[in-house]
Amino acid sequence: MGAYEPTWESLERHRLPRWYDEAKLGIFVHWGAYSVPAWAPVNDAGDVSESGYAEWYPRGMYAGGSDVRERHREYYGSDFEYGRFLEYWRAEAWDPDRWAEFFADVGAGYVVTTAEHHDGIALWNSDVTDWTTVERGPRRDVIGELGRAVRDRGMKFAGSFHGLLNFYDPNNPGLFGHPGLDDEGHPGSEYVEFMNEKLRELIDVTRPDLLWLDGNWKASVEEYRTKETIAYYYEQASNEWGKEVVVNDRLGSGTELRRGDFYTPEYDTFDEISDHKWEAVRGLAGSFGYNRNEPDDHYLTVTELVRSFVDVVSKNGNLLINVGPRADGTIPRVQRIRLSGLGDWFVVNREAIVGSIPWVEATDRTADGTSVRYTWNDGSLYATTFGWPDESVTVETGETGPDAVELLTANGAIDVDWEDGRTVTVTTDARPPADHPGHAYVLRLRGVDHPDRGVQ
Repeated sequence: MGAYEPTWESLERHRLPRWYDEAKLGIFVHWGAYSVPAWAPVNDAGDVSESGYAEWYPRGMYAGGSDVRERHREYYGSDFEYGRFLEYWRAEAWDPDRWAEFFADVGAGYVVTTAEHHDGIALWNSDVTDWTTVERGPRRDVIGELGRAVRDRGMKFAGSFHGLLNFYDPNNPGLFGHPGLDDEGHPGSEYVEFMNEKLRELIDVTRPDLLWLDGNWKASVEEYRTKETIAYYYEQASNEWGKEVVVNDRLGSGTELRRGDFYTPEYDTFDEISDHKWEAVRGLAGSFGYNRNEPDDHYLTVTELVRSFVDVVSKNGNLLINVGPRADGTIPRVQRIRLSGLGDWFVVNREAIVGSIPWVEATDRTADGTSVRYTWNDGSLYATTFGWPDESVTVETGETGPDAVELLTANGAIDVDWEDGRTVTVTTDARPPADHPGHAYVLRLRGVDHPDRGVQ
């Protein structure tokens, strides 16, 4: 018998790999047949409507009374089935190496792209189903090609599997058309067997660095047989592949028990430092898949993206930020601008993020009300201010005061005043340094001991 058995007692002995904890930034990619219609209604707040995200198109187009259904009939006709979009998805401009180079330039440590979303279409070379991007549409092994390009650049890679609930079965058109699903999407044994056959194949063929599952609304962990899958995955990774892997928490309904190596709040974060590793999952705008209906002002600004990233990391999280390419394989300009801006900031301030751990507290404010976030890395405490402080920043360093205080930029001039050896007041210039990308400013306080290095 292997080291892992399908019990919580056994599975929770698995340790979070260091590479995942240190990476801090991942890129999520939602790309599929839904990228052809690429449409969902939006509201002024940019929230998900009752019809759902753009990548939920197969749900909306079959749901009575939905905005997606009405638009689909207007543009494509009532007899146009969702599965036909696969044939119109040609990926004619897709270059996996160009994607991977861009993600590496942004500073990502890992990339997760949808291997199968809620539409039953596999983006790898599958022998379980012929509804694949290899047999139809792009005629490309999307997961295989992108995985090689990403790993060649030193990043980790996985294809996410959203089949714990599928809105659509290509062989049985209609909402929840698979014969193993009831009319609300609750899976029976036939569907679970078919789903697990595809999932095991994805694991065996692509050897993912993460098992990133989604669709946990309808059945329990026991019904989905998720524990068996995790045990198999851990065993393959340790005994066959010789790699350290990680599993998320979307394992079935009832997972308020908070299982998994890391938690995945969606469009949400934690208010305080979490002892358990977590990952903030969100799109740059309202949908994950490309939504041609989403205006540019619904997208996060670069400043919002940078500050969200720093906030997540300060509380023991990673950020998995999503891009939604067009059907042709190009990443929309508004998304590239936002991510490039994050990358520019990351180049200057990387040491405050990658490999860091939370400080004893995550958040603070300066005297003028500027928000501050703290991280610690290799003997230095980092104080990141969300804006340029008007006059000064005061930091409580604990038992040891710093040996030096610096701003992470080439030419930033600052004055430093120590008080009591434990309270450091940093007086800033009237204006921020011109050579800094802005958005958030990082002070490095060298020679500060962490009172508790046990946060994992």
